[in-house]
Amino acid sequence: MKLTEEDKAALTEFRRTLHQYPELSGQETETPKRILQFLAAAPPDEVIQPAGKTGMLAVYDSRKAGPTVVIRGDMDALPIQERGKKEHFSKRPGIAHLCGHDGHTTMVAALGLLYGRQRPSQGKVVLLFQAAEETGQGAA
Repeated sequence: MKLTEEDKAALTEFRRTLHQYPELSGQETETPKRILQFLAAAPPDEVIQPAGKTGMLAVYDSRKAGPTVVIRGDMDALPIQERGKKEHFSKRPGIAHLCGHDGHTTMVAALGLLYGRQRPSQGKVVLLFQAAEETGQGAA
C-alpha cells in the first residue's frame, strides 16, 4: 500500500484546513465532519460517532477472524494565539494547533485512505479520532 502524489497533496491540504479551523477540547464538532468528508474517497466499513462526547471511530473490517488493532490520533487544539504570517495559520483567534494534533489527525486519516482501498488481511483496523486529549476528558 502506498500513497499517491495526489494523496499526498490532498493530505497536505487537509492538514492545512484542520490547522486553520482548530477546535478546543470537547468542542470538536467540525473536525469529525471534515474527517468523514476526507475519508469519503475510501470509506470505512463502519463509522461510530460520537465516541465519547465528540470523538469518532472509523472501522476497516477484513471480514476474517483476527485481531482488532486501534490506531489513535488526537483532534483538539490549544487555547493559544498563533503568531506569524502564513496563509494556513489559524483563523480562530486564541485557538491554535500548536501541539501537532492536526498532523496526528492527518496521519491517521492517511491510514484510512490506505485501508479504504485495501482492507486488512485479517481482523479489523479501528481508527480512533480522539477528542479532548489535552484536558484528559477524551479517553474517559
